[in-house]
Amino acid sequence: MMFDSDLRKLLIRAQRIAIIGAKDNPGAPVEHVGRYLLNAGYEVMPVHPVRRQAWGLAAAHSIAELPERGFQPDIVCLFRAQQYCEGHAREVLALPQKPLLFWMQEGIRSPEAGALMAKAGVAVVEDRCLETVHRHFFPGRTETFSCRRCGKCCEGRGGIVVGPRDLPRLCAHFRLPPEEVLVRYTERMAGKTVLRCGEDGFCLFFKAGAGCSIHPARPSVCRAWPFFRGNLVDEVSFAMAREDCPGISRTASHREFALEGMRYLEEYRLKAHDIHTEGRALIVEEDELPRT
Repeated sequence: MMFDSDLRKLLIRAQRIAIIGAKDNPGAPVEHVGRYLLNAGYEVMPVHPVRRQAWGLAAAHSIAELPERGFQPDIVCLFRAQQYCEGHAREVLALPQKPLLFWMQEGIRSPEAGALMAKAGVAVVEDRCLETVHRHFFPGRTETFSCRRCGKCCEGRGGIVVGPRDLPRLCAHFRLPPEEVLVRYTERMAGKTVLRCGEDGFCLFFKAGAGCSIHPARPSVCRAWPFFRGNLVDEVSFAMAREDCPGISRTASHREFALEGMRYLEEYRLKAHDIHTEGRALIVEEDELPRT
């Protein structure tokens, strides 16, 4: 049996989650969990044998496709009946790298799948809801912000900095060498590398009605919004962002927002340190936050 302290550490370490059985189905558990995990800051890859997308993200048809898409899951979350779990476990173990967690959602148990994973050294969770467990460990994580996928943060030239940590992720996503990714999709502005915009003024990869077309590989500044330095340390900047972004809670105080934002940046390792190559919006220290 896994101790809760160990499970919490794994959820902090994890960045990428593959959801098997993902689909847009308002009111269904998979819908709630998928959108919650996206709002909580994880990279999510929907996996479904038929559906082409879920929650605005392109879906993989099987676990076997994930390496081709440059997606190595830290958690594999199953919304499948018990009889399919063993087969999915074998698919997961065939990946180049094993995940941290093999998670069977509430109501799902498979001793066979669990035994395979345990033998391979992969932690197993059965019959528990990933969203419920995450909310227990990280209360208030999404109280001040819940992404509405409106695209407002994707508009405007020069704001999406591509730092040293972002470029390898983009290369893996496009399966292209760094120099080609830079030529095709970026430009230099104010001494930094940024994603180019389309003729509509939005990021090249934002599609109206569909959202971000490179969501699993998006740069750190995209993952961090709206927890930017200006919004965390300056109340006026926070108020302006709240007016513009429908996802920011209208009832949250600046201090509540700032504390949640700092926790989010630290736990998902989004804070930056090099002002010359990384986004200034991600460089923030604890002592800069509002105290009252």
